[in-house]
Amino acid sequence: MVEKHRHREFIGYQVYSTQRSLARNLELCLAPFGLTTGQYNALNQLEEHGAMAQKQLAELLKKEPATVARSLERLVQRGLVTRTPDPRDRRANIVEVTPEASRLLSEIEPVVTRRQQQIADGISEAELDAFYDVLARIKANAIRSTEEN
Repeated sequence: MVEKHRHREFIGYQVYSTQRSLARNLELCLAPFGLTTGQYNALNQLEEHGAMAQKQLAELLKKEPATVARSLERLVQRGLVTRTPDPRDRRANIVEVTPEASRLLSEIEPVVTRRQQQIADGISEAELDAFYDVLARIKANAIRSTEEN
């Protein structure tokens, strides 16, 4: 006999609900800087990994290329990202952060760090390490389960 679960008892629901709360928290944190969470993530990835093809950024962000293109357009208009034709593929663009974006990310960093410390308040390093380990295993199980079907 299959045990009945209430929706809120599913791992996916709990992760989704938590992610929504964390995303809202980050949105409020970034609002004074005029960035969305998606734009902030794109800037961070470009800052960390350097210039790359727009398609590569979309893959890294796990977003549709059209969604990333719209987000990048806003960042280009603000002078935070440059987009230049890829010399190896005229249909593609290379994107990279500008010095202004690097300055903005440096300004945002302490604000986001403080917020993350508040979110982790009362949770030990060992608990966080265990949490990250469990999340990684859940992700691996979800990927494996998807591949099996």
